[in-house]
Amino acid sequence: MSKYITIILFLFITNNNGYVGKFSYTERSELAWSDFRGKPNMNSAFGASVNTGITYQWSYGKDKGEIELNYQVDSFCYPSLSWVKRGQMSDGLLSHEQLHFDISELHARIMRKRLKEYKAGDNIRRDLNKMYKLVERMRINMQERYDEETDHSINKEAQKKWEKKVETLMWYYRNFTK
Repeated sequence: MSKYITIILFLFITNNNGYVGKFSYTERSELAWSDFRGKPNMNSAFGASVNTGITYQWSYGKDKGEIELNYQVDSFCYPSLSWVKRGQMSDGLLSHEQLHFDISELHARIMRKRLKEYKAGDNIRRDLNKMYKLVERMRINMQERYDEETDHSINKEAQKKWEKKVETLMWYYRNFTK
């Protein structure tokens, strides 16, 4: 007899009747300015903002005492929550926003690696929730550090360092794209 439990966690909750269009990094990893469809925040000092995140779902089956964990982790871009101010569309700014999407994908890969290595025990729900919260905290911290160190794309030298750093980390986690 098998017992299956499925948990789905979505990072973003909106007041857009609960629906927000999105596309995954797997579907399309390169951003274009046409992906920035939200209303610009005119009170913001920044020219653009991309809204990205990760989601995961998991289930497990228990058959003959063995626990089999199944999971799916995705990183997404939410175009209706992403925006750019008129006159601010530049290649440099788009590259900066692209790296935010790449950082979310990097953390999706980190989550996949941790899930693959996880040895299921008696507290699966608690363990996976704790794992997700840690990876999500790491993702948010990295996003914030990236913006601070690059001064939101103004510091070109720091931007190049971050591009190389994220490229190297994406390569390191290349076996965890699915």
